[in-house]
Amino acid sequence: MSTYLVPVDFSKTADHAAKYAARLSFAMTNSKIILLNAYYVSEYESILPTPDMIITTDENIADEIKIRLEALEKLKSKMLEINPKADIEVSLTRETLLRSIIDRVNREEIEVIIIGSNGKKAKDESDIGSNAIKISKSSPVPVLVVPPKADYQSIRKAILACDFKKVKEVIPMHALKNILSKHVLELLVLNINSGHKIDSQEEHFLHEMLKDFSPAYHYADHPDTIKGIVKFAKSEEAQLIIALPKKYSFFESLLHESVSQRLTIKSHVPVLLLKD
Repeated sequence: MSTYLVPVDFSKTADHAAKYAARLSFAMTNSKIILLNAYYVSEYESILPTPDMIITTDENIADEIKIRLEALEKLKSKMLEINPKADIEVSLTRETLLRSIIDRVNREEIEVIIIGSNGKKAKDESDIGSNAIKISKSSPVPVLVVPPKADYQSIRKAILACDFKKVKEVIPMHALKNILSKHVLELLVLNINSGHKIDSQEEHFLHEMLKDFSPAYHYADHPDTIKGIVKFAKSEEAQLIIALPKKYSFFESLLHESVSQRLTIKSHVPVLLLKD
């Protein structure tokens, strides 16, 4: 079974990611979606008043839990309208967001975490969207970041962007094979460092590693790496960009929030941050 973990905070951003997950589950047989909401109240909040002189009491917490559970069920209903056969579990935890995600991943075999990314407008802001990079850093499983403009399309073509450097260390083959084996798709490998001399040995390693997928190789010459990837994905009508945020990879910079935001906001398709 493919299990997708979707953290939600009831924002427009999180709802968009949840609906994307519902459409994805429609295309994937034997799949499950976990809607996760984290409601953490620190010890200080139950002792010290807020700036509005309000103390969080047990009664307040109980009321908030009820409201959140109702909101989770409402979102689940919206997702079932998209895929009536979807297997959807709602989960509310009392831990912090990151702890809740890691605990769930450690307890259950999660294939991917699906998170929405914030748009440029303040009204689109989501706490989860703002923490997408922190979650990606800490998550032991791949994270799929769904940009605001991304509508679900059947995944027929994926772009694997890399710079042909230290490919054995950079490309997580186990995770890549796990993803590609579940989708019949065309893989396009994009060298985003074509302005520099390519190491023939590294290129040979890459061809050998990916030969089972029969990819097509392309070379980018755009001065702006992020714009180059997005432009290529759009021109090829790809449905997914695969990024490799590992040590030695140019995509290691994706773990810096500003770069990641540029990619996910500018991209019209989801970005999969692939990890072993």
